[in-house]
Amino acid sequence: MTSADFRHDFAAHLENMRSRQKEQQHMHFFQLAIEENRHLFEGRTILVLSCGTGTLALMAARAGAAHVYALDHSQVTDYARLVVRANKWEHIISVLHGRVADVELPQRVDGIVCNWMGQCLLYESELLELLEARDRWLKPHGFILPDLAALYLLGGAEQRLKNERCNWWLDVYGFNMNAMRRYALAEPRFVRTKGERLLTLAHQVLSLDLRTASVEDLHIDRDIRLQVQQDGYFECFVLYFDVAFSRSHQPHKLSCNPCLNSPLKSLWHQTLLFVEQPFIMRQAFHYTGHLRFQPKPNFHQMRIDIEFFKSSPDGVQSNPLVLKSWLLTPRFQTVAEVAQCQDRQYY
Repeated sequence: MTSADFRHDFAAHLENMRSRQKEQQHMHFFQLAIEENRHLFEGRTILVLSCGTGTLALMAARAGAAHVYALDHSQVTDYARLVVRANKWEHIISVLHGRVADVELPQRVDGIVCNWMGQCLLYESELLELLEARDRWLKPHGFILPDLAALYLLGGAEQRLKNERCNWWLDVYGFNMNAMRRYALAEPRFVRTKGERLLTLAHQVLSLDLRTASVEDLHIDRDIRLQVQQDGYFECFVLYFDVAFSRSHQPHKLSCNPCLNSPLKSLWHQTLLFVEQPFIMRQAFHYTGHLRFQPKPNFHQMRIDIEFFKSSPDGVQSNPLVLKSWLLTPRFQTVAEVAQCQDRQYY
């Protein structure tokens, strides 16, 4: 590959391969799950999906797998073959290049290992590939690592971040650039936030068991309720996720909970959805609404819609506090898309 290729295949860029593995929380999660559950790997046939440089495939082989298929649609597979050969596992590990739909395996597998998660769990994830691989190749009673996932919604008071990312555009060297602020409010932000800046308890908005989940289960359309734990100015909704392995003898969870302090790095940040106007959240009131989270084809574009209301202790509901959309997309939003994502309370 040349530097020109990396613009279209960043997964095969050396720095990306390094940063995705060095001192990463998810790599320790997979290492522990594989080493402590060797009985699931010994003598078995394993598929490692989105194999990258082949590290997880090597772990599966070291745990005693009879054969490992390492599959990736990135040209990183060229490097994975070199790594497998250098570690003398080529008699156990077969590195394959392509999408699940374009590849044929000579046999069904006993387990699938895949780092399938994306930002806010679903965005740019490998879930569609994983579900297709499960349906085509996983034996009955086979395992998926990880197979349990949950997505949570909270309310946050990230005034400093909002000022840096959005409100800064209101006065740029003496010029009004509110048009850019509108764009900033339409786009979710992937940043690290801290527990002390959260105003509410976590509300689970999605629960997945990948052994049985369907594509339809990945669409969220549900009522929400946020319970206030400390009064403060609400500036954004916060999304984070957990994943776990149900077949593990010892419980292991990989979490992006902002209240947890891990010495390890994480590929995923919390997802912040900034609102147009802040408002005070108080413990004496109830806050309810509706969330729609609709993935577009291939999970490379998503739209999030939230309606949010305050209710008094006697059940009287106020006018909407938030009537807003956010768009996740790998390209720049068009002017029309930005306009559609503004809070209908103010535009």
